Amino acid sequence: MDETIETLRREFNAEEGSFLLQLRGRQWDRTAFARLVRAMRAAGAQSETSEKIDRWLAEGFYEVATAVP
Repeated sequence: MDETIETLRREFNAEEGSFLLQLRGRQWDRTAFARLVRAMRAAGAQSETSEKIDRWLAEGFYEVATAVP
């Protein structure tokens, strides 16, 4: 889960090479998008039995779900 969390942290913070950073420049990078989706799915599956998740993670999921076309 550590690698998944680090991937999501980089993505949600729009760090260099992240899909969200590239999207700001109106560039759709399929590889970066696939990496983001893979990490989001893995985090969802891994936290399925958890009663709660970190706020930054929930906010990141919300932002992607509402802001990415």
